[in-house]
Amino acid sequence: MDPLAFLSKLFRRRKLELTPKDIALRAPRLDEYEEWSKNKRLLIFNPPFWGFHDIFIDDELNHALICIKETREAFVISGNTKGGEKVLKYGPNLDLESEEDLDPGLLEWIVYDDFVVYRGPFLPIGRAPYYIGKVAATFPFNKKIEPSIYPGLISYLTEWYIKNRS
Repeated sequence: MDPLAFLSKLFRRRKLELTPKDIALRAPRLDEYEEWSKNKRLLIFNPPFWGFHDIFIDDELNHALICIKETREAFVISGNTKGGEKVLKYGPNLDLESEEDLDPGLLEWIVYDDFVVYRGPFLPIGRAPYYIGKVAATFPFNKKIEPSIYPGLISYLTEWYIKNRS
């Protein structure tokens, strides 16, 4: 069984649970989680509308959330520890098709070592006030987050996902 299918099946069996109380209890340690996240690539499973996606974090805590669609189109949401600031959409040939600034609060996230919490009006309307992503794996990342590296990261991730599905 391919690794991504196995992880997907494993996480679907267990409900991803991070209650508001859990989030409140973790709040005093946000600085520790930020320090932990530096220079990492996080492979995230869920929320369902993104499925598997990645968050790259550099040593200055710049973030790039990258989601590859089956059509090989991709979007990158760049931001910081508080959330997204810009959305870039790329076509299957890595052409930048659109770029849009996000107003503060439109998409917020909190990165923990085991979960990522997403919230804001940028996301689909749901019953819960936030969505949860499970950190499925972490990898080292030692580059600076800037738009010039996004096509390379998208290409790398596309190949990585293809390789790990077979």
